[in-house]
Amino acid sequence: MKKAETLGAGVALVVASFAARLPALLNASGTNSDAAIVGLQARHILHGEWSPFLWGSGYQTSADSTWAALFFLALGKTPIALMLSALTLHVALTLLVWATLRRHVGDKKVVALIATLPLVFTTACLHSYALYPPRELALAMAFVAFFAIDRGTALSLALGGLASMLAWVADPYAMIFAPGSLLLAILVVLRTRVELGPRARAMAAFFGGACGGAVLLAALFARPQAEHGVTAMTLGVLGHNAKLLVHACLPWAIGTKVFKPLHVMDYVEWKMPRAYAVFAYAGAVSLAASLAGAIACAVRAPSPLRHLAAVAWLTIALNFGSFLTSLMVMDQFSMRYLAASVLMLPFALAPFVARLGGWASLVLAPYLAAAFVAGWLAHGDWVHGPLPVRTDAGRGVTEARVLDALRERKVEAAVADYWASYRLDFLWREAITVAPYHAAQDRYPPYRAKLAAAHRFAYIHDRDRSFEDQSEAERDLVATGKVTDRFTWDGFDVIVIDR
Repeated sequence: MKKAETLGAGVALVVASFAARLPALLNASGTNSDAAIVGLQARHILHGEWSPFLWGSGYQTSADSTWAALFFLALGKTPIALMLSALTLHVALTLLVWATLRRHVGDKKVVALIATLPLVFTTACLHSYALYPPRELALAMAFVAFFAIDRGTALSLALGGLASMLAWVADPYAMIFAPGSLLLAILVVLRTRVELGPRARAMAAFFGGACGGAVLLAALFARPQAEHGVTAMTLGVLGHNAKLLVHACLPWAIGTKVFKPLHVMDYVEWKMPRAYAVFAYAGAVSLAASLAGAIACAVRAPSPLRHLAAVAWLTIALNFGSFLTSLMVMDQFSMRYLAASVLMLPFALAPFVARLGGWASLVLAPYLAAAFVAGWLAHGDWVHGPLPVRTDAGRGVTEARVLDALRERKVEAAVADYWASYRLDFLWREAITVAPYHAAQDRYPPYRAKLAAAHRFAYIHDRDRSFEDQSEAERDLVATGKVTDRFTWDGFDVIVIDR
């Protein structure tokens, strides 16, 4: 019976995780260019073209592209396969958190399930990581490290140390979890009632695994193309980042504010009705009360749960500190940098949920509901009330028609804004390559070479995604040749030019 209950809980987490992301899954062709880069590189990996770094990056590796290539082998080189490659990693992370907590809750297995629910229903903050690579493999590896370290054997500590560094190798964002991995290793070793010698050997095993990963990290960043400035911190941005944190990013992350797309890329704050505002703020109070209760309950919680909570609070503190001082924080979309804090919520809440048991679900319910609804509404046209909607844009229908029109006109290559170009390359399977309008945004130079060599090329302006001045771009490109055709199709303005 217990095995059946365990299986049922695991299946419920998986099904709920997929259901909560159904609007995006149904509209997988609405992917963005950052994710499309991963898909394009995965295509090239399958053709024998591999590089250690993600295209156009000197700090993110091709780990997610390699993972996506495996999905392409099984499911085809499609947008849904790319999205599933990321989502399956998030679901695996969710199950790792659940399995870690189950070790320490005795017969109250429902405690682990309830504490893990924020990873299922806090969809707004986790949306970009759970569905759009890169970065999800790094996050999953970080929680592989926690799962292994928490087990407490010499071998699992070594594997945990290695996994924590491999997560950092995959993406620098995962370095935020490394201090927590070290703290957990120390706490796990200290709580084992053995002599000093075995404890020392256990810590040596952890550091041995970590050193193995550190060698790979050093080798990676010793490469000539490596970049070293993306994690720069400065107090000079403290005021700017604090304002964004308080007024936009944190409220969006926890659901007290909702940002919805006017079209695709231009998210604006939704002016919520008063009744919904009460609902949203009830969610914030629910989360705050649960976290305060967790701190109070941690004193008498079993030591393993207390240790996991300590790791969570350390990581959350580091996350907020890095957010406030990071040069990468620019606008409300920087909300995604708070994902580490959301991912640690199950460990932070564990003492509170363990104390209340099933009653904790009633306290957490307003937060989970508000966070989920905020993420659901942020899908824009992909939802209609409680129902997901599949749109033409989400199926890539218009993009396919534009491709057919360009093929009929014998167009050899094209140019478009960054946010339109690589997305079109991926959706079109590179049938006609599209280079970014600004050469500084090139992620794969061969596309620029094909554009330069083309006698007949097209300029494509996607009204939903292009940010360059359309009239200025047209003047610059028309000056290079003769306009032979122009057409507009459902938000795409296209000019065909012969050099």
